[in-house]
Amino acid sequence: MSKQAAPVSKEELARVAKVNEKNCTKGDLDGCYKLGVAYAQGLGVAKDAERSASFFKKACDKGHLDACNGLGIAYMQGAGVKQDPKQAIALFEKTCNAKSAKGCFNVGITYAMGNGVTKDLARAATFYEKACTGGAAAGCFSLGLAYADGNGVEKNQERAAKLLTQACDAGDMNGCNILGHSYMSGNGVKEDMKRGASLFEKACDAGLAGGCLNLGLAYQHGDGVEASQERANALFKKGCDLGFGPACNALREATEDAH
Repeated sequence: MSKQAAPVSKEELARVAKVNEKNCTKGDLDGCYKLGVAYAQGLGVAKDAERSASFFKKACDKGHLDACNGLGIAYMQGAGVKQDPKQAIALFEKTCNAKSAKGCFNVGITYAMGNGVTKDLARAATFYEKACTGGAAAGCFSLGLAYADGNGVEKNQERAAKLLTQACDAGDMNGCNILGHSYMSGNGVKEDMKRGASLFEKACDAGLAGGCLNLGLAYQHGDGVEASQERANALFKKGCDLGFGPACNALREATEDAH
């Protein structure tokens, strides 16, 4: 089982926010950016979307790329600023051009969803590739899905599996989970149910409810692991406790079948 980091106390979060505020006032861009994140998420300070956006802007205006991405998301969602998808895209493209993998990923998502731009899956895939090459695991994951489904690129299951492996190795648990399916069905890789189950386990241990459901189903059917309904039910419960409806359904069905 993976070790979960101990939660940071409210007092510690408040202390960190104060330090960042002091640093930001002195012109430390990273302090301003971190303060923007704190106000966006309510970490050690009361949630305040307007203050968050203003701190992101302060740091972004001086060239802090993560702050520009944060400000872009604020403009895309209308969080603390007037919603303006075009301004959001301009900020994402600015950071992508400056070699921010996160920025390239955000441009890709924008084109995939058609937010403020004409939906263009081929263009989205191009930006996902830039993001993946730049080290953004989410870019590798999204590009892997594009190749798996033939969205904006020619369908290629082997390429999809390679990209999902890259995403999983870089810590993207959705990548591990989908890759688990690939190994279970031999899609783009040589079928290996044991490997598939271990990928589901990796995702579940990291708190991905879908991974818990899939590992539970593997135990239910004895796919790559020794069949155990008891273990399956425990995994369905874990997925359900994480708020995943299909895991709750699987637990209910398994319990009903037992009676």
